[in-house]
Amino acid sequence: MDLSGLIVDLQDRIRPLRHRMFPRELLLELHDDMVRGQVLADGAAGKVRFEAPLPALTCRDGMPLEKEPLGDLIGNLLVRDDVLETFLRVSLPAPAVHWRVISWPQGRPLPAEPLAAVRDLDATTLRFPFDLSDALIDAKPVAGKPRLLVAAAPRKLIDAWIEVFAMAGTQLERLAPAQNCEYLALRPLLEQMGSRDLLGLLSAEGRTTRLTLFRDGIPRFQQRLTASGTALANELHRCIAFYRRQDPQARGLRLIQANALPEAQVLAQDLGVVIESPTPEPFDSLILQGLACLGSSEP
Repeated sequence: MDLSGLIVDLQDRIRPLRHRMFPRELLLELHDDMVRGQVLADGAAGKVRFEAPLPALTCRDGMPLEKEPLGDLIGNLLVRDDVLETFLRVSLPAPAVHWRVISWPQGRPLPAEPLAAVRDLDATTLRFPFDLSDALIDAKPVAGKPRLLVAAAPRKLIDAWIEVFAMAGTQLERLAPAQNCEYLALRPLLEQMGSRDLLGLLSAEGRTTRLTLFRDGIPRFQQRLTASGTALANELHRCIAFYRRQDPQARGLRLIQANALPEAQVLAQDLGVVIESPTPEPFDSLILQGLACLGSSEP
């Protein structure tokens, strides 16, 4: 008697029950040109991991332009690795999200409802390139500081990504800014540094490099740099010099590359510093490491 068909049918019936009894999550890191994924099981990094390029011109500045091809690609990757039934924590491409740190007036306590307070702020205070009424906003207090960390993205962009994951047949649990994820991953290091020490994070994003400067545990400055090679070193010099003029208390400079920069050696020689490469193991990137922290140690 051939029982192979019966066994396959039984496995198909048991699979959803197994996923409900032993839930797994998939951490998914989106960029304009690639996607990276890693399973999270019981709070620990799983063995399933993948990285794949996105089809050309399907995503630009964080906006999905071709939803169906993106949904098909993501769905196929998850089916291939038998993780379609997982719950997804997804980091949005960094260009999709605008990030601000708002200093609260001295002597006034942080609001009990940060989101409502941010929406009441004058638009010129936030300097977002879109109307707040047409945006999705996340606002959280910065631990131990009279400041709010604010992230915002146009509603149509968020809706577009939700549609992509619906087409992929996935269970989307959370969308998060890539910047927040990197910040979460760096917090243990930032907490060890002096309040005046300056830390720079360099994140390669296609043909640009995103520079984020931190001091006293807070993101202070962010800029997308479009140059490469020696010209990138010059742009980096100008940005750091500009920031130091605004914050004369900052001292030293420690540089970290979130991913491998072709210009790392040139930059190190030109700036006279060692460019460090973090080891977020067992996770494959700072962003994935930060995604794994969401809900347990968010700022």
